[in-house]
Amino acid sequence: MKILITGATGFVGSRFVARWKNEYTLLTPSHAELPIDNAEAVLRYVSEARPDVVLHLAAISNTWHCEQHPEESKQINVMGALHMAQVAKAVDAKFIFFSSDQIYNGNEELGGLPESIAVKPENVYGYDKLEAEHLIAVQDAEAIMLRATWMYDAERENMRTHPNFVVNIANALRTQTPLTFATREYRGITDIREVVEILPHCFKIPGGIYNFGAENTLNTYETALAYARLLQRKKPDAFTILTPEQLILADPERFSTHIRNISIDMQKLHAVLPHNVRFSTTLKGLEKFVEREYI
Repeated sequence: MKILITGATGFVGSRFVARWKNEYTLLTPSHAELPIDNAEAVLRYVSEARPDVVLHLAAISNTWHCEQHPEESKQINVMGALHMAQVAKAVDAKFIFFSSDQIYNGNEELGGLPESIAVKPENVYGYDKLEAEHLIAVQDAEAIMLRATWMYDAERENMRTHPNFVVNIANALRTQTPLTFATREYRGITDIREVVEILPHCFKIPGGIYNFGAENTLNTYETALAYARLLQRKKPDAFTILTPEQLILADPERFSTHIRNISIDMQKLHAVLPHNVRFSTTLKGLEKFVEREYI
């Protein structure tokens, strides 16, 4: 199978390439080689490459940057995705689009949110991902759109690592600098290793929109405190000054207008995957991560 990956040097892409480079033929063009905001360039490249699968990971994922530069976000996160979807359809390639749980950031319902719920994103990034989903669905009913959660991993050599949940807490522990986390926010946080392992299973599922990541019933403060306690049990010498309760502080004021719930329900995707292919919950995933990383 030949897989074309946009954003192959990014957080997800670099790890997908490292994991699957010996199992698939991977095409990993740079932005200069495949400028996704240029429809003609996309057509030329993809028509020549003739991939079986297009895994579209490239995006401007910094939500603050998108707020400050909405036109740039539109060009990359909406039009770039549309260009890739159009050409994937033209060459009969399966199109996999990485969307985002930020689409749910305006919802006020509690609990894990299903894909069928009416959404009203409140930031540019979430709105652009939603618009991209709509445009892609019109182009190709067999396209797969994955609403991914916040993902984490330790820092790895030759792989891009953005500020993420476990790195932020590790840095706080190393510098003995407490961090605050919102008590009025609920979100799934997912181990990138599970994302990379499960992605190939999505190449053959029916077209549509799917939540993609870990379910989580804890608020973000509770999740962070639980992770710090897992670290304390595994690395007790690291907590001789600050306890988990002193390192992880509650912020009850953030998201004062309404509770920010972007936690996802995974029933739809799990129903079409093999029975033994499942995302761990956020807490279970963090437990596995600590055991794996801190032997």
